[in-house]
Amino acid sequence: MTTQAPAARKLYFLSAPLDFALVGALSIVAFVALRLFYTAERTSSVITLGIQLAWICNWPHFAATSYRLYHSKDNVRQYPLTALLAPLLVACGALGSFASPGQVAPYFIKLVTIWSPYHFSGQTLGVCLIYARRAGFSFNKKERFALSSFIYSTFIAQTVRYEMGLQTFNDSGIPYPSLGLPSWAGTAANIWMAASAVLLVVMLARSCAKARRLLPPIVLLPALTQWVWFAPGGNWRSFAEFVPFFHSLQYLMIAWSLQLKERLDAGGLIPSKRYVFSESARWGLKNFGLGAALFWGLPHLAALMGAPLAFSTGVIVGAVQLHHFFVDGVIWKLKRRSVSSPLMVDLSELIRPPQAAEAAA
Repeated sequence: MTTQAPAARKLYFLSAPLDFALVGALSIVAFVALRLFYTAERTSSVITLGIQLAWICNWPHFAATSYRLYHSKDNVRQYPLTALLAPLLVACGALGSFASPGQVAPYFIKLVTIWSPYHFSGQTLGVCLIYARRAGFSFNKKERFALSSFIYSTFIAQTVRYEMGLQTFNDSGIPYPSLGLPSWAGTAANIWMAASAVLLVVMLARSCAKARRLLPPIVLLPALTQWVWFAPGGNWRSFAEFVPFFHSLQYLMIAWSLQLKERLDAGGLIPSKRYVFSESARWGLKNFGLGAALFWGLPHLAALMGAPLAFSTGVIVGAVQLHHFFVDGVIWKLKRRSVSSPLMVDLSELIRPPQAAEAAA
């Protein structure tokens, strides 16, 4: 691991307390509170709150991905397969599910349920690497492997735990089967997760000792947070209901920063609090509206055409998620300077002109 001393203010997008809260601390506190003071069951209150939070955070986070790809013709031309072919593939799966509810729909939903935590893992790794870059740390290949191995092992361990034995799950009235994995697979997955954690800690401790510099805690906070989500939190169903919300908070903070910086640079605008407020409102309202149209409007439209609302919701929500997974895999490539440079922005650069920001620092 190589290091360089960055400006302290560059480590956080917003501030130390806000970044820590949004990246994972808030979700960990919520988990502890639910374990100590609430039931493990998905009560009606938990489900209702989860739906309300989906309107204001989960759905806009999906919309933000679509907006980022499709609001620019240059983006579409740069990623034609993702922008044009992926929606067609997803649409074929959704239409096949409507045409064959008993044969196609269960496997369409199954694909979503397995890909979703895998996608979470990709975001978690990306957020760790973003903060490492902002902190002036560069993981070597072995360290990056150890970090990736631990993060993805939490996904594997959770998935294996749910897929052991012959079971039938239900999503929006759509039954789908488990993979029927043997019981020893769960033990093997947990051993891999524990070994990956030990390997990561040992390698990073050795690198930090060699560099005589500590790794800022926020670099590994997303990985620790995902472990809480998928290991102890995965067995606490009242908490698991809110994991997509916390995942969306991470995403929206970074996507918001990127959006404001890119628009600021592209338009030659002057940083100011007014700019941050107006652009945040514009971007937020667009994502809220698009999210509502995708997750509420389309299922209700399908229901008006004769399909059961619960079934329509399951299939269309699954289709939107699959499209999001495809798109998210290409629009955050850190090797592209058009992405990596704006991801180094902090709040002071958005609210103050360069001279004022330097003076304040």
